[in-house]
Amino acid sequence: MCENASDVWRACRDRPGHSKVHRSVHGLVSFPVLIVLLTLVLMLFRPWKISEATAAALGATVLLLSTAVPVGHVPAVIRESGGVLLFLLGMMLLTGIAERARVFDVLAESVVRLARGNGRLLYALVYLLGAIITAVLSLDVTVIVLTPIVYALIVKRHIPAKPYMFACVFVANIASLALPMSNLTNLLVFAGRDIDFVTFVATMWLPNLVAAVTNLLLFFWLFRKEIPAHFATERDHPIHIDSWLLTSGAILTMTLTGVMVLGLVNRPLWWAALAGGCIMLVLALGTGSTTFRHTVHDVTPSIFVFVIAMTIVVEGLQRAWLADQAIAFPESLPMALLGSTGLTAIGSNVVNNIPATVLALGMIDRAPLAIREALTWGTLVGANIGPALTTYGSLATMLWLTQLRRRGMHISTAEYLRISGQTVPLVLLVTGLTLWLVLS
Repeated sequence: MCENASDVWRACRDRPGHSKVHRSVHGLVSFPVLIVLLTLVLMLFRPWKISEATAAALGATVLLLSTAVPVGHVPAVIRESGGVLLFLLGMMLLTGIAERARVFDVLAESVVRLARGNGRLLYALVYLLGAIITAVLSLDVTVIVLTPIVYALIVKRHIPAKPYMFACVFVANIASLALPMSNLTNLLVFAGRDIDFVTFVATMWLPNLVAAVTNLLLFFWLFRKEIPAHFATERDHPIHIDSWLLTSGAILTMTLTGVMVLGLVNRPLWWAALAGGCIMLVLALGTGSTTFRHTVHDVTPSIFVFVIAMTIVVEGLQRAWLADQAIAFPESLPMALLGSTGLTAIGSNVVNNIPATVLALGMIDRAPLAIREALTWGTLVGANIGPALTTYGSLATMLWLTQLRRRGMHISTAEYLRISGQTVPLVLLVTGLTLWLVLS
């Protein structure tokens, strides 16, 4: 009797009369590969409205039960991603409490008032604020926190909301290359490839700047008829700043400073993030500024499940298929950059950028040493900018659409693709060329 699903597959495969055609197909569609494909299909189409985390957890569970991935490998997976997960935990605590303390409301309101009735200046300032929040906190914070605040402020002043909403989501996806903490994909590559913090920033700051500016200029052109030259200013009440807002802002600032310092001295970034998050949580609970229910909501446990489960799923794919496949890697720097950027961008728009990044890291480990660095940087560009092409390429875009629907604003897939199709390919091209010049 077969003891597990893999045995069942082998028994069926080796039964008498099994054709050579089926044997050759087995090399491509083994049981683990089939489970991986089914997992990706569940994530993409979400039948019965199951979440991406649930789909990934189901796939990982089946792979573990079938021994396609040894159960003993799970602790290693958790250890490998532990630093990333602890960093996320700390930053989620920080930003969730800071949001309820109105830190981001005050920032956005200050930006609107700074524009002094100039619609184009307001657009540039909103984009700049989004770029800063994305760089130092993360693209998800920009989408979750900044989008609803900017929407409310824009509608209040009777300004067309669509250009500003597109600015929020695109600056989140495209301006997320600057620092390791700007995107979960950055953290995965930063930890997985053991990149030095200074090296990361020195390599990516210019491509990030070029990407952000190129996107902004394209948006000024695409929305030239919808961004008002001027908007009516109102006599707003003075911005109310209380002691808890100042305290939250100070803790957030000190935590980000600590993250930078730890990066410069090559120490784990999660030390500062988790310490700041815990301090903020203790003070917030002590002053009644938050509750445990709010804290659980801020942490979003499904993200942690998703990261661990997808690592196991990709491990199953590597063990069942990629380990036995001969991969032809490019030999030159330009081709390595082009290939890794393009493939990761395509993969991100097929299965989401997080699993695409995990899969890319496994392939980079098998590449010749001479091109691993180029493949790594190209993967970052593809996984950050590429997902902006479709509405499901990154979690941030999906969260953005949800935020808009809650406010009665509906962006169709066709409309989104019309905008992204005119921006993302060009931004990818100029960013890739800039990265090539940096590495040459």
